[in-house]
Amino acid sequence: MAFTRKVLGQQEIVPGPVQPGQLPEPTEIACIEVTKIYDACSQRLCLDNIPPITFVPTLTTLTPTFGEITNIKISLVEPPGFVITPITERPGFARVEATFQVTFDVVINYPDGTTQTLPGNITTFSKDIVLYVPDPNVAIMKYEAMGEGLYGKVNVGVTTTVEVIIGVWIIIKSAVDVQLLVPSYGFCPTPAACEEFATDVCDIFYKKPFPTFEPPQMYQNP
Repeated sequence: MAFTRKVLGQQEIVPGPVQPGQLPEPTEIACIEVTKIYDACSQRLCLDNIPPITFVPTLTTLTPTFGEITNIKISLVEPPGFVITPITERPGFARVEATFQVTFDVVINYPDGTTQTLPGNITTFSKDIVLYVPDPNVAIMKYEAMGEGLYGKVNVGVTTTVEVIIGVWIIIKSAVDVQLLVPSYGFCPTPAACEEFATDVCDIFYKKPFPTFEPPQMYQNP
């Protein structure tokens, strides 16, 4: 569904891309409260030191092989959460320390097509970085992180283990809740009515485009 358009004079205002020089004149300057990002950094990590995971194969007569790594979730370990220590010789900057926990499942494959899932595996990694944090007393530390399974191998012996490597992308931000003056076009209009998900076959049929009843024309090559 599209945003509802708001008419201001001869212009229609709607969220979306604006062509250069086509920005409508604002109708007011508004004071809004927002979370302003003051600094941020990104990094990718290869977690290749995860201890081997020991498991008991469900099928002892077949040789297990690595399948995939699923359900990777990354969370901040709290407490202590983010530890912020101002850097005296660099006003406004701070040392930011944090530990993150990575939970994941490992899927094991067997030659007969069956699988075995090893759930709830855990590893951790730490970050020790420098960010601009103008006021540690009111700072809001934020992060975004995603993980990807990079490698896996099953080792069969006296005990059966699986080795895995996980790649992590992470962005860490320092922010503060502030009040900003911004150009405004007033309040957003009331949105259009929600589109109901069609479950009735007749409703689905009525929404289909009308077919053509004319046979296709044969075009002869010149």
